[in-house]
Amino acid sequence: MEAQELFTFVIHPEVSGTNNESERTLRDAANDRKTGRTSKTIRGARRRTVMTSVLESLRLSLPDFTLAHVLEEVTTWLTTGRSRFRQLLEAHNLPPPECSTLDALLPATGVP
Repeated sequence: MEAQELFTFVIHPEVSGTNNESERTLRDAANDRKTGRTSKTIRGARRRTVMTSVLESLRLSLPDFTLAHVLEEVTTWLTTGRSRFRQLLEAHNLPPPECSTLDALLPATGVP
């Protein structure tokens, strides 16, 4: 199974063989951290991380990445309680993550 996952891009030509797009997407946020243009508290870092992650995920998944479509998507999440990520997991019969990677990296100590 591990060999199949490692060579997915060989078996399925439509899958990219690199993660360059993901790295390019996160480059600005990484540069912000390096140059100090980011939050200085855990709470601020969590907030920025969540917002950046949500917006970049929507940029890749919405057919038209506009403010109107982002607001429409967020409103849908609030009314249905199901994000695009949750819908994707359900469509593939996958369980949700047991714990948040964000909680491991930036513990929510004192965050309401």
